[in-house]
Amino acid sequence: RNYRRAQTRRVGAFGTWLCHLGMLLIILGFTAGQFLSEEHSVYGIAGSLQPVADTGYWLHIDDFEVRMRDDYTVDQYVAKLTMLDAQGEQISGEASVNHPMEAFGWELYQDSTGWANTIDIYKDSTFQRSDIVCAGEYTYPDDRPELQLYFNKFYPDLVRTEDGQLATETPLPTNPHSLFTIYYKGEIMGMDVTAMDTGIHVNEYTFVMRDPQPYTLIVIKKDLTALLVGIAAGLMLIGIFLSFYWRPVYPAAATEETHHDESASVES
Repeated sequence: RNYRRAQTRRVGAFGTWLCHLGMLLIILGFTAGQFLSEEHSVYGIAGSLQPVADTGYWLHIDDFEVRMRDDYTVDQYVAKLTMLDAQGEQISGEASVNHPMEAFGWELYQDSTGWANTIDIYKDSTFQRSDIVCAGEYTYPDDRPELQLYFNKFYPDLVRTEDGQLATETPLPTNPHSLFTIYYKGEIMGMDVTAMDTGIHVNEYTFVMRDPQPYTLIVIKKDLTALLVGIAAGLMLIGIFLSFYWRPVYPAAATEETHHDESASVES
C-alpha cells in the first residue's frame, strides 16, 4: 500500500507573505507621509473668507452650527464650507466631526471651536474701527499699537460659584461676559470681566465688546500616501484571511499495487 499526497488551497501559502508585505508598505507609507503630506488650519466665524496658507486656495465659512441635546451636551458640530481655487472654481459641502468634506484633493476636518467677539475701538468718543477677535487674540488702536486688549475667555452664561469663582451655567449666550486683560508695552495694566456692549475705558480710548458668536477651526489635509496605505491594509486583511481560514490542505490517498510474479517453467 502506497500513499500519495495532494495539495489543495495552494494560494493560502501566500497569506503570511502578504501580511509581511502589507506591514512593510504601511511603514513605508507612514514614513513617506511625514514628508509628502500637507496640513493647514483655518478658523473664523460664519461668513468669513480665509486664505489656506500659501496654497492658492480660499475657504469661505458659509455657516457654523453647534447642535445640542436637551441636556446641553453637544451632539455635533457642523460647518458648511465653500472652497475656492485660484481660477474661481468652487466646491461646497459640510464638514462635521468624523465626517470630513473633500474638495480639490483636500480633506477638510471640523476640528474645534470657540467664541469670538466684535470689538469696537473709540478714541475720544470717535469711532476708529471694529475687529472680530477670537478668545486668545488681541486688538489695539490704530495710533497706539502698544496699548492692547487681550480677549482671555468667554462666559456664555456667567455665574459665580459659592467660592467666588467664575463659571458658565449653560453654553447658551444668555448672560454673556468676557474676561479681558489690558496690556501697555507688554506690561499688564489691568484685568476684568465685562458684559457685552459695555465700555472699557483706558485713558482716551474705549473698547466695546459685542455680538458674541462661535467660530470654527477647520483642519485641511492632503495625504499623497493615503492610497498606498489603503492598499497595504487591504493586503494585510487578505493575508490574515488566507493564513487563518484558507490554509493549504494536504490530503493523503492510499493506493494498492499488485505485483504479478511471472515465472516460466522450462521443460527440459
